[in-house]
Amino acid sequence: MHIEPALLSYASLACLALCTHRLRRDAAFERLPTVATLRAFAAVLLILAAWRAVHDFGPYQGPVAFIGMVSIAGLPLVLLLSRWPRGALVTGLGASAVAFGTLIPALVK
Repeated sequence: MHIEPALLSYASLACLALCTHRLRRDAAFERLPTVATLRAFAAVLLILAAWRAVHDFGPYQGPVAFIGMVSIAGLPLVLLLSRWPRGALVTGLGASAVAFGTLIPALVK
């Protein structure tokens, strides 16, 4: 199963969530990037997720799979943000690391 689009979508939604003032205050990470940088990184991650979904599922099923995976990735993020906001954002870092770890060998082929 191709899980990279879902992981990249989760990471991008976590970046977008970190752009809000409440989460920036509650997460209390040191030296956060600027909001514009986080939004740009989230856009790049969403573009990569869409490209990977279209590449994996084809031009007709890919956009539908991408929208579904973004929706599925948003559910655990919202549930985690309500209870453990810092854990949800750290999970986004892990999701992006796993996604890039599986994406890079596919690009090298």
